[in-house]
Order: sequence, then C-alpha cells, then structure tokens
Amino acid sequence: MENLLHLAKSLYMLYQNELFLIILACIFVLMILTLLAVRRCRKQIKRLTENTKEMTKVAISQSNLAARREQALERQTGEAQPERKKTVSKEDEELFGSVIQEIFP
Repeated sequence: MENLLHLAKSLYMLYQNELFLIILACIFVLMILTLLAVRRCRKQIKRLTENTKEMTKVAISQSNLAARREQALERQTGEAQPERKKTVSKEDEELFGSVIQEIFP
C-alpha cells in the first residue's frame, strides 16, 4: 500500500504542471461548447419569436374578417336584436388551436 502511495506521489510531483494544463484545456473546451450551445438556443428563440409574431398577425386578421362578416350580416338583416353574449364558434376554436400548434410545435 505504501508503494502505491509513493508511486502516486511521485507521479504527481513529476507531472504536476501537465495535469494542470490538461485541466485548463478541458475547462477551455467545455466553455467553447457551452457558448456554442447558447448561441444555438438564441437562434431558436429568435425564430420562435418571429413565428409567434406572424401567427398572431394571421389570427388577428382572421378574427377581424370574422367580425366584419358578422357586422355585414347584421346590417343586411336590419333587425334590432337585443344584445347577446358572444359565443366562440367551432371554427374560431379550431383556428386558435391550429395557431397555437404552429407557434409551439
């Protein structure tokens, strides 16, 4: 047992500088890999933000079209109906679901 401890101590003394250099090199390589991973994540976040903006624009324009259609129908009928609560149609619900799926694949 003492021989093994003596061997380890002598190897440490002989190669102390090399060991520190190896550790520093490993730290440097890991830092580079981490920076590359962060860069990739930032690119993905930018793409996701752009997709979100596009999808919200599409959803807003489609909801505006639906509101315009409703107003046109009300004008055509010319009837003064009492105000009623708005209900979400099946089409609007499916559209919203598809927009969310596009944003978060």
